[in-house]
Amino acid sequence: MLRRLALDVGPLRDSRPFRNVFIARTVSVFGIGMLAVSVPVQVYDLTGSTVQVGAVSAAEGLALLAGFLWGGVLADRRDRRRLMLRARTASGIAFALLALNAFLPSPSSAALYVLAAWDGLATGVAVTALLAATPALAGPDKLVAAGALNALTVRLGSMLSPALGGLVVSAFGVGWNYAAAAAGTLGTLGLLTSLPPLEPARADGTDAAGEADGAEGRPLKSIGGGLRFVASHRVVGSLMLLGLLFMVAGGIPVLMPAFAEHGLGGGPSTVGLLYAAPACGAVLASVTSGWAGSVRAPGLALLAASAAGFVLLACTGLARHPALAVAILFGYGFAASVEEILRYGLIQSHTPDSHLGRVNSLWAAQETGGTAIGSLGAGALGRYLAPGPAIVAYGTVSAVLALVLALTLTTLRTAPLTPAAEPDR
Repeated sequence: MLRRLALDVGPLRDSRPFRNVFIARTVSVFGIGMLAVSVPVQVYDLTGSTVQVGAVSAAEGLALLAGFLWGGVLADRRDRRRLMLRARTASGIAFALLALNAFLPSPSSAALYVLAAWDGLATGVAVTALLAATPALAGPDKLVAAGALNALTVRLGSMLSPALGGLVVSAFGVGWNYAAAAAGTLGTLGLLTSLPPLEPARADGTDAAGEADGAEGRPLKSIGGGLRFVASHRVVGSLMLLGLLFMVAGGIPVLMPAFAEHGLGGGPSTVGLLYAAPACGAVLASVTSGWAGSVRAPGLALLAASAAGFVLLACTGLARHPALAVAILFGYGFAASVEEILRYGLIQSHTPDSHLGRVNSLWAAQETGGTAIGSLGAGALGRYLAPGPAIVAYGTVSAVLALVLALTLTTLRTAPLTPAAEPDR
């Protein structure tokens, strides 16, 4: 039982290229987390304006979204190894320039905007190229295990890197925080250099991106081709639709501060626990995901995890004690992570290599944009309902929609992790 539940580390053990990329990705996640602490702190110290803090975060977020989309086009046209190398080099240079700016007698706030956007764009390209290259590095029979390892890295990074960044800033200042991130990022280039060439596959009669000859200089048309593929593919389209629902529901954290105060009678420490609980549940789901790679009906398991997660989310709003709310949110994080791991494996296995870059870019953009939309929706709902009832309403509507999708998406319910050679359209 323990062997079946334990996280499958086969991709790390059996594939040196995947192991190198995994290490580089882990360092990257921690660098991004440290940047997320340093830039707002420095902007506020320089300007004393929360508006400026929000503006620089928005600039970085928009650049990240653009990087996802642009990186998806490039990853289906260019060697993905070179893309990762160039993007990580650009990120390392951005960190180094941020450190240099921080050590100046009068740091430039305008430089923070430019360099934060620069890093967001480079990070988007690097993440998309890495996701598109993962099936070739891990192997088609280890996609779920690779997804669980990647999810574990992201969750641990999101929990630990802000704390690490805060400690470095408190002890040494923001300049040394940037310098540490630059050293770590540039230090991983040797790992990426050792990767084999990762050229995208070519479809018959088309270029590497599955496009007609002459479409090379038209990235918007290439992105449109990726959208058409998603819309026409029953499994991938269903997964993206379900993922959008999950990402929109991710706006619930907006309601947590008010819920902690008015629903649970707690303070800032309670808010911190409410935010940390889903991440802790997600980590447990990742380290006990060994069963996911051999599940007979991954699509059905994914749909069940989605519905269960939304039901738990609705139940959170009914809690009247902090410990109960934290326990429910822990379960929600567990279910959400199971859904994410299975969705990753299904998307990668059902997407042809010639479209992996654009499909993964749309998935990454969906997570970024969906959470933003969900935050706006949850905030608007919180204006008309008390925090607890608002969470109940949000989770209930999401659960009902998930059940409707489970009943209507028959192809997804029976989708295997090893599809036939021809995509199901």
